[in-house]
Amino acid sequence: MPQYRYTALSQNGALIVGESAAASPENLKAELENLGLRAQKIRIKRNWAKMWHRSAVRPEGFLLLVQELLSLMRAGLPLPEVLALAADRPGEPVLAQVLSRVLRDVRAGMLFSQACAVHPDVFDALFLAALRTGEKTGELPAVLVRYQEFLRRQVALRKKISQALAYPVFLLIALSVILGVMFAFVMPRFVSMYANFDAKLPVPTQWLLAAVAHFPVIVFAGGVIGALALSGWRSYSSNPAGRLKIDQWKLSAPLIGDAARTAAIAHLARSLATLLAGGTPLVEALHTVQESFPNRAFALRLADVVDRVTQGESLAKAVRAAGLMPETAIKMLQVGEASGGLDRMLAEMAQYYEEALENRLARIMALVEPALVLLMGLMIGGIIIVMYLPIFNLAEVIR
Repeated sequence: MPQYRYTALSQNGALIVGESAAASPENLKAELENLGLRAQKIRIKRNWAKMWHRSAVRPEGFLLLVQELLSLMRAGLPLPEVLALAADRPGEPVLAQVLSRVLRDVRAGMLFSQACAVHPDVFDALFLAALRTGEKTGELPAVLVRYQEFLRRQVALRKKISQALAYPVFLLIALSVILGVMFAFVMPRFVSMYANFDAKLPVPTQWLLAAVAHFPVIVFAGGVIGALALSGWRSYSSNPAGRLKIDQWKLSAPLIGDAARTAAIAHLARSLATLLAGGTPLVEALHTVQESFPNRAFALRLADVVDRVTQGESLAKAVRAAGLMPETAIKMLQVGEASGGLDRMLAEMAQYYEEALENRLARIMALVEPALVLLMGLMIGGIIIVMYLPIFNLAEVIR
């Protein structure tokens, strides 16, 4: 969740300035009102370092941590000793530092879930909800097993997406290298050769020779423009309003919109299945997933589902009213609610949509890869043709 700075007035009129994590400014305002504070100003806290660096805790590293915690708990070790052993992570300094702080707070008397909640950038809402459920039921290892399975599937899906994108990225890098070599080493020879031609060169060749002559300036300007564009994009996407518009575009984009909607449904079903199987009540599970959902446009529609279910409406009817899922998925929800096995039905739904997402990604890549190969051929072939145009018209140039 994003971090916000706020200015509020207490009941005795004192001005209070602080920071807090919340899903949105409205949620933070409601939390402050519950504490007897009246919000005066709320603004997002910008972390410029995070704008340029991803989280140092990779999902694969966090999955390994959960596996270690489970193994140590099953061995019968007390929680402080489990955390002390898990905090010894020489290859992951950020996670080691966070676990050391969690250990310190647990030894000071805080619950495990409360100590982890202090670090929302490392421990997501689903993990925290699993910890709270495990602490209530006294079956923390059993709850963590379900979260481990959820995380393992998420990591596997992420790897498949990365593998699907690997070849297009390789083609783009290869194209950049080839063009760089041509502009830096090959085409300057044509510049010196055509410098002795006492005739006017074709216009496309003149433009290309001018680009070769100013290649260092073009590369520098392109780097500056790219850096500014990247900075502006990350600044815009870190703003709640900007992120909401980007997420709305993801769900409605011509080529990737269908895949984005399928991924959102799969994530929703898998998250709810994990929480419900661990014993979390439906309303609490929906609220937890809604607050931590990666696509904020989808999360806004999910908030309507939470309100409807809170008022007593069934999950299937609430989802249909919000337009979150297709009719096939809604019928699966109806069957799950009628049979009392909603968590199992959600798990089956998640598996179905995860497989559907893989198929959609495969179809997208089947279109993208030939398009990139064609682009490479057109660009490189076009450059070669333009450079050889004067030779094709050699007779006229000699005259």
